[in-house]
Amino acid sequence: MTAMTSSTTADPPATTTDAYPSPPSPPSEEDRFLKMVSTETSYKRLFMDVSPYSVTDIEWRVLLQRLLDNIEDGQQKRNGKFEGRSISQGMDSPREDRRTVVVLGTGWSAHAFVKLASTYDLRIVVVSPVNHFVFTPMLASAAVGTVEYRSMTEPIRVTNPHIDNFVEGRAIGVDVAARKVQVQLTPMSTVTGAFRGLASEAPCRLDPEPVQTEIVYGPDGIVVRDASKGAGDVIELSYDHLICAVGTASRSSIVRGAKEHCFNLKTSQDSKRLRTAIGEALEYASRPNVQEYYYPEGPMREFAREERRRRLRIAVIGGGPTGVELCGELSDFFRQVCGSPDGAYQHLRDDVLITLVHGGSDLLPAMDRELRRKALSALRSQGVEVRLNTRLNEVGRDYIKIKDKGVGVEETIPLAITIWAAGNAPVPFVRELLSQLPEEAKGSGGRINVDRWLRCPTPTPETFGSILVLGDVMCLEKQNKYDVTPEPLPQTAQVAGQQGAFLARMLNRGYDLSRTPPALPEETSDSASNYSLLRAWLVARGLEEAPGFDFLSLGLLAYVGQEEALNQVMLGDVPLFNYSGKIAFALWRTVYLTKQASTRNQALIAFDWLRTEAFGRDITRL
Repeated sequence: MTAMTSSTTADPPATTTDAYPSPPSPPSEEDRFLKMVSTETSYKRLFMDVSPYSVTDIEWRVLLQRLLDNIEDGQQKRNGKFEGRSISQGMDSPREDRRTVVVLGTGWSAHAFVKLASTYDLRIVVVSPVNHFVFTPMLASAAVGTVEYRSMTEPIRVTNPHIDNFVEGRAIGVDVAARKVQVQLTPMSTVTGAFRGLASEAPCRLDPEPVQTEIVYGPDGIVVRDASKGAGDVIELSYDHLICAVGTASRSSIVRGAKEHCFNLKTSQDSKRLRTAIGEALEYASRPNVQEYYYPEGPMREFAREERRRRLRIAVIGGGPTGVELCGELSDFFRQVCGSPDGAYQHLRDDVLITLVHGGSDLLPAMDRELRRKALSALRSQGVEVRLNTRLNEVGRDYIKIKDKGVGVEETIPLAITIWAAGNAPVPFVRELLSQLPEEAKGSGGRINVDRWLRCPTPTPETFGSILVLGDVMCLEKQNKYDVTPEPLPQTAQVAGQQGAFLARMLNRGYDLSRTPPALPEETSDSASNYSLLRAWLVARGLEEAPGFDFLSLGLLAYVGQEEALNQVMLGDVPLFNYSGKIAFALWRTVYLTKQASTRNQALIAFDWLRTEAFGRDITRL
């Protein structure tokens, strides 16, 4: 829409020689709003000629079940089940015959399980090298100071203060037949030294690579540490159910030098380390010996200019949501701290370069093609160098070697920081567990196959149902209505969170997981506890047998910088509409705020956003 203005004065004579025409009138508020909506909103019509899906494909049954599940969760909470008591049965302490559940991990699936699990019916022990849950989608924001680390974390003991115990360590072995898991406790040298060292190869890390330890039993049958191999004491925990939610590790070992020289972005400590490195890079590029004025006329001036630019070049490996959002956050950060007239490093504004290396032909391959194009356009418009169809061959301390697919010429790019966001691999415990499971348990990508109730195959019928696998390490295929072949569920926080809640409800209800499908235990005449409001509720819903897990996708989100985002809103497999731009950014922030672990986190995140808008990002290096 073009705004036209009229004037009562006569037009200037035709002979006038105005070199520059008068500027057009500024658009009205209404014009600006209409333009914003028309360029940023793209609706997917639910008709067969646009999308194979229609309104009739929405999984209304799943939506209804989720609504009823939420009502059930509220009733369980009011009954005190999450606090280890039962008001309806007049019990102020947990059941004596409750089952022991050992949870490995504190990620999305483990956090969702611990939050909803009944500590009245279950004895819950959580094992993890870190004692907190991290809202991982905001790690990129924390790496540039948009939010603080404490704002997006929640201690697992705070998530549910009534769990039986938390053990700081990592699982290194398991005895499936005896239902025992071996845990290597985190040594104090790692705990106290976790925040030392700035580089990615720092020897003391909050979440270090596990030390492979042989499990050695003493004469009394108690596990002892093998002093020749172990780094920490080893204990053994017995369980009725083992929940494997250990997540994944970085897959950087597939590229030469990447494991040694790449920064990761999986934990809060990774984000802290990257934030420190970015701040140090700015100072490193501000030293006098890389400024032209430091040298007299000659070739050293050109050398200083190139070296300064190398110190401010950052490569991000991977064009998925993590890589794209990190590029957007980095672009915002450097635009602020290097911008004129108030930027603290405005003398470096022409030297910063962010390079995104992606092996595929499109960014954000899980999103619609239109949003992929918008992501590419948005990043390039901000000055991000996007290299598609490019293979990473080697990573050095101050360089990377890349090659276009199909082209034999290898290019070496000098830089300062390389960040790995290109994929994950199973942690060593998964290989240890798979070694004790049948061949059919081995899934794609080194993951563990599970059935619809998240149970993995076991060697004997007696142990079936004792091991449940959640999150990124789980492999469960799903076939959409219009797809030819089934595909494994994606390794996303959305899938993991729904699985954790599903498993908590299944165990809260008391299903016998050794049966297929799992069913409520048989009623006996001599047990007064058989009757309960929960059982009556389940019978009324027709849930004497446990329903299988159904993933209900709500869409995908990605931030691309300059307060613009991409939103693909879905309901199950049915795409509803797409947003991009400022409207999508508002929805992105709303979703991230409402999905925080607690009200405390929501308040802290909102304050961090307000602080960033008012005072800028914190560039302090600790």
